[in-house]
Amino acid sequence: MSEEVHKNHRERMRKRLLENGLENFADHEVLELLLYYAIPRGDVNPLAHRLLDEFGSLAGVLEASPADLRRIKGVGDNVAALLTILPPLFQRYQLSKIQEKKYDCTEKLAEYLVSYYIDKPREQVSIVLLDNSCRILRVCEIGQGSASCVQIDTRKLLQCVLQYNAASVVLAHNHPRGDCRASRADILQTSSTRELLKKVSVELVDHIIVAEDKWLSLASGGQWTY
Repeated sequence: MSEEVHKNHRERMRKRLLENGLENFADHEVLELLLYYAIPRGDVNPLAHRLLDEFGSLAGVLEASPADLRRIKGVGDNVAALLTILPPLFQRYQLSKIQEKKYDCTEKLAEYLVSYYIDKPREQVSIVLLDNSCRILRVCEIGQGSASCVQIDTRKLLQCVLQYNAASVVLAHNHPRGDCRASRADILQTSSTRELLKKVSVELVDHIIVAEDKWLSLASGGQWTY
């Protein structure tokens, strides 16, 4: 196809986006729109398909490392930088939206965490750092989890709590393909985390487990050991 045909195709795609949003775009078309801003001219449709074929899904493309992206024919530094910045940019956007809200009850925190974990395909342990007014200061990843237990990097946990001067903490992890039931190891890990935070005068107020759109609060569910 000629350069003029590619230009017209891009203009039609942008017009469609501005008039109707992303709802009716296929994943390869979403990637095409993104690639326009890294590759100013030419047909990016084949590259969009190669990326999806290699990484399996739009989420897989956006979660790929710069090194893995560069292995794909047609991906240079501009494309790798654009694609890898999007997930952390979205997290910053989400954090900016929530920082003025008060998360002073379990339901509000759980609702936020369901949204937070919705794009996380692997088990991940996080802490929600709250100030004295129950506003979210930061959400920090502190380790990996599994269906049977959570594995916490205690050094990173304390570093985050002290760096952002948190008044209280909510521990959270997800079961992407499981259920919300807490294991004995989860309960024991909760107890040890609470004792660790006490040493720096910070309260652990809950441990919330998320499984897709469901959640379990250990503090509210009678699984809070002292």
